[in-house]
Parts: sequence; structure tokens; C-alpha cells
Amino acid sequence: MKINKKNFFFGFIAMAFISLSSCNKIKDAIQADVDITPNGATFTIPKITNTDQHKIAGSENISALDISEYKGLKSIVLKSLKVELLDQKQGSNFKALDNISVHIISGTKTAVLATKTNTDFTNNQYSIEIPTNTTIDIKEFVKNTFSYEISGKAHTTTEEEVQAKLTAVYTVKFGL
Repeated sequence: MKINKKNFFFGFIAMAFISLSSCNKIKDAIQADVDITPNGATFTIPKITNTDQHKIAGSENISALDISEYKGLKSIVLKSLKVELLDQKQGSNFKALDNISVHIISGTKTAVLATKTNTDFTNNQYSIEIPTNTTIDIKEFVKNTFSYEISGKAHTTTEEEVQAKLTAVYTVKFGL
């Protein structure tokens, strides 16, 4: 049986092209999203004496995270954010809140990770879920020294400071 070299060559090229294009599809298909919930962070919300927009809590100059050893790490996204008041006090709770936002800062880059506007000023509120911006890849921020800030505007003043716990869920994407 005689094999035509021209057909063999074109067949080989076609198989190589199909194989290479399939590799990208396979690479894209082999990914995993893992939800991580670290221990919650506690902080103090100070007594609110005016209704101007101001910083509530935060941390500055957090050391860069060494994520270089995680070769397959594709992205880190804030999936959900909840703040619970550990002290349930009538005159100091989230019904006094007009709005709240969480920012991450690294160098000259700033992003709003979560934001919420309150519409219930009559019922006592001791926990809130803050909708997150799932389009922000935090990985790009934590590679360098970074900071975060929780800021808000009050609808009314509060009577005293309150202990709070912030719980975050992150979606970490791994792949080839």
C-alpha cells in the first residue's frame, strides 16, 4: 500500500492543530473554585458622634502575601461579607447606619470590595450582609503591602462603642 506523502503531511498538521486547540480547552476545564472562610476578625466600632462619612475600622501596611509558591493560583475574590455586633445594644446598632463600604488599597490602586446602603432605620439590626464586588481580583492587591478600610456614614449618632465581628468568604480559583 502506497501512502501519499502530501496527504500524510496534511493529516499530521490537522491532528497537531486539533491536539493543540484541545489542550487549551482541557486547561480551561481543569480548574477548581475553593471557598475559604478564615476565622472572623473582631474590631471596635467607635461611638458615632456625627453623621459625616468617616473611617470606622481598618488596618494599614499589611505585609505582602507570598503567593508565589501557589503556581496554579488564578484569582482570589471576596464572595461574601457579614458584620455581626457582639454587643446587642438598643442605642448602638446598624439601624443608625446610612451606608457602609469596604475598600482595599495597594500603592496607588484602590478598589471597593463591598458596599451597602441601609433603608431600615426603625428596627434594631445586629448583623448585616454587605454585597460584594466579585469582579475585583484581590490577588493583585495582596502581592504588595496593602491596607483595608471600612468606612460609613451614619443616619443618626450612637450611644457607645460596640464590638463587632467581620466574617468573609473568599473564592480562590486554581487551575493549570
